[in-house]
Amino acid sequence: MMRVFLASEFRCTIYKGEYYLATRAYVIFVRYAKAFGDIILCSRFEEVEEEPFDCIKADFIKEVVDCDSLSKTMIGLYKDQMMKAMESCDFVVGRFPSIIAFRACDYAKKLKKIFVAELMCDGWDSYWNHSFVGKVIAPYMTTKMKKCTWDADFAIYVTEKFLQNKYPCKNPSINASNVVITDTNADILTRRLERIKNNDLHNISMMTSASVDQHSKGQEYVVKAIGLLKEKGINVKYYLAGGGKQSYLKKIAQEAGVVENLVFLGRLPIEKIFETLDEIDIYIQPSLQEGLPRSVIEAMSRACPVMGARTAGIPELIDDECVFKRRSKKSIAEAVETVLNNGLAGYAIRNFEHSKAYSNDILNDRRNSYYDMIKKKVNEKNFR
Repeated sequence: MMRVFLASEFRCTIYKGEYYLATRAYVIFVRYAKAFGDIILCSRFEEVEEEPFDCIKADFIKEVVDCDSLSKTMIGLYKDQMMKAMESCDFVVGRFPSIIAFRACDYAKKLKKIFVAELMCDGWDSYWNHSFVGKVIAPYMTTKMKKCTWDADFAIYVTEKFLQNKYPCKNPSINASNVVITDTNADILTRRLERIKNNDLHNISMMTSASVDQHSKGQEYVVKAIGLLKEKGINVKYYLAGGGKQSYLKKIAQEAGVVENLVFLGRLPIEKIFETLDEIDIYIQPSLQEGLPRSVIEAMSRACPVMGARTAGIPELIDDECVFKRRSKKSIAEAVETVLNNGLAGYAIRNFEHSKAYSNDILNDRRNSYYDMIKKKVNEKNFR
């Protein structure tokens, strides 16, 4: 049984002294608990008075270090708390990009602890597309991410090429997406092809799964593109799955004259997302910052034709003609027309088959072999 110090900026919820994580965070963190043992979580925390309905209790979290202020974290005000907790751990995991994780990397080096870098997305895009402050610190964060990744004892990437090329590691690394695909039944493809047969290409449906109030997710450009498509006789019903305030996108829709084309679904559990994916014609990911978006692979596993921006690992997953320029309503509209003219069946078949490479069994086998390498190095270090 080992103890893992895990540094991340995923918020953790505290209810009656117990820890809860959003589903996506839980799925990632619990892997470390199953593979190694107890988790010491260093993150940001929020205490609530009602049990969170959209979170899962994380019994594997045994201790926490609360870095409630990222600016204080950056200047080292939580150094003592972090290092004290780290001393009792066998190794440290930092999930990049993250100010908390970068500091954990620094302190792990001081304590000569084995450090594992987990790269979720591009540090530059993550901060540059966030806010004015983000733009100011983006160069530093990118440089810091490159340095920490290069020096890490191990690195886990969600992409196959993109992040590896931009943030290489001098030590052993693997690629393993955080997607969870368990169902690759051929009936999924059969139903999709039957649906495509009955499609009316002048009335189509599209979907994006992402927070609706994060401008870096890029939904506004799809909304604007819907206006252009409408002028060409293609009517789009756009389904938006994700939490957050809807006011900004509603304002964009009003300006584009497509208010009636948008359907806000709110935050959905994964099973509801899959149900919705089965009912739409095209999944679209217009993000300005990503790693290898799980939602794209989830859509592919439902045999959805998928389109996406030329961002991070998205082009690794889909056909060239399905990729459009970032922040360009014209490029999106043109890509939609091209995909429709080419026929959706070919994309459905290709995506469904490609998604099998991301099945839970395959990725878990890859991770577990890599975890065994980490265990071996930890044990060797402890033995010495």
